[in-house]
Amino acid sequence: MTARAAGGYARPMKIWMKYLVAALIGLALALAIPLKDAAFASALGFLFDISIRIGRYALLPLVRFSVPVAVFEQNEDGEFWRCLGRTMAVLLIAVAALSVVGALVAAAVNPAHIHPTETGEGSAAPGIKELLFGIFPDSPFAVLGSGQFLLPAFFLALLLGLSFSHDRQATRPVVQLFDSLSRVFYQINAFFVEFLGILIIATTARNVLELRPTAKFAAFGPLLLIVGIEALFVALVALPAALWFFGGKKNPYRVLYGLLAPSLAAFVSGDLYFSLGSLMKHSKESLGVRRRSNALDIPLAAIFGRAGTALVTSTAFIVVLYSFSQLGVSAASLLWIVVFAPLAAILASSSPDKGAIGALMSLCALYGKGIENGFLYIVPAAIPLVAIGSFLDALWAGCASILLARRSGLAQEKESRFFI
Repeated sequence: MTARAAGGYARPMKIWMKYLVAALIGLALALAIPLKDAAFASALGFLFDISIRIGRYALLPLVRFSVPVAVFEQNEDGEFWRCLGRTMAVLLIAVAALSVVGALVAAAVNPAHIHPTETGEGSAAPGIKELLFGIFPDSPFAVLGSGQFLLPAFFLALLLGLSFSHDRQATRPVVQLFDSLSRVFYQINAFFVEFLGILIIATTARNVLELRPTAKFAAFGPLLLIVGIEALFVALVALPAALWFFGGKKNPYRVLYGLLAPSLAAFVSGDLYFSLGSLMKHSKESLGVRRRSNALDIPLAAIFGRAGTALVTSTAFIVVLYSFSQLGVSAASLLWIVVFAPLAAILASSSPDKGAIGALMSLCALYGKGIENGFLYIVPAAIPLVAIGSFLDALWAGCASILLARRSGLAQEKESRFFI
C-alpha cells in the first residue's frame, strides 16, 4: 500500500502497522457481535481455523528445503556442530531461566486460590512417547505430510543436510534443487506474510469473542497480573539487557522494533507456528540474518526454546498448587517445577495450538498426586495466557536468531528505516 506524498511516494506501510490495523478491526468486530449470535460465532470459529492453516501453509515446505541447505553450508565450513551446540545451549538456558523466574515470582507473591469452573475429564497431555513417535513415524515419508509438529520435519531435514556432505559429486544436483526450492518457498512465504494481515482480523475477532462470556476475570486477576508484569519485564528489560551485553552493545530496542510484526501475529493468534513465516522473513529482511543461520535457529527456537511458554506455565502451575493445597509450595516442589517446566514447554511443541495450556497439561500429568486435571482450573484464562506465552516465544526466537547470527558473523544489519 503506497500513498502519494510531497516530492514523491511514501514508503509502503510497515508490516507491523498492517497487522496492528487488522487486529484493531478484529477487536471492533468481536465487540460489535451479539453474544447470542451462535451462527456468526460458528462462522468466526471456522474462519479462525482456516486462517491458522493458511498462516502455516508455507512454513513446513520452507523448513524442509531451507534446513538441509543451511546444514550443508555450515557443515562445509566446519561450523555446524559448534553452531548447533551453541544454539541449543542458549535456547535451553533461556527456557530454564524463565521457568525459574515464573516459579519464584508466583511463589513469592502467593496468588489467590482459584476454584475450578470447568468440569469433566481433561484431554490427554502430550507425552514423551508421543514426541518420540512423532519424530520416528512408521515411514520417514510420513513426515512429509505432517503439518502440526515441526520437530519430525526438522529432524529429517537435518539428516538430509548432513548426508549432502557425504559425496559432494553425487549430491550436488540435489543440493542445487533444494537451494532453488528453498528460495521458491521463501517467496511463497513472503506472499503469505503480506496476506497475514487479513487473517489476523479473524484470529483476533474469534479470540476476543471467546473471551467475552468469561470476561469476569476476578478470580484470575492476580494470575493475569503476575504473568502480564513478567511478560513486560522480559520484553522490555530482560531481552534488551541480553541483546546489549551479548550482542555487541548495540541498541537492543531496534531489534525489538524489527520483531513487532511476528510478535503481534503470535499474540493475536495464540499460535507460534502462525507467526513463524513472518518471523523468518523479518529476521532476514529487517535484521539481516542470513539463511544459513536463521533457517536453523528459528525452527530450533520454536521447538526447544519456548521460553515464554515456560514462564507462563511455571507461574500458572504454582497457582494450581496453591489452589489444591492450603500449605503453600514447598522448596522441593519449587525445585521440581524448575526441572520439569522446561520439559513441559518442549512437549508443548507437539501441540502448538495449545501453547502454555498444553505445557500445563503435561506438567500436571508429570506431577501427579491427584492434580492431573489441575489445568482445568486455568481453562477460562487459557486464551490470554496462551497469547502471552506465544508472544514471548516469538520475540525470544527472533532475539536468539540475531544474537547467534552476530556471534557467527552471519548478520548484515540494516538501519531501522529500511525495516519491512
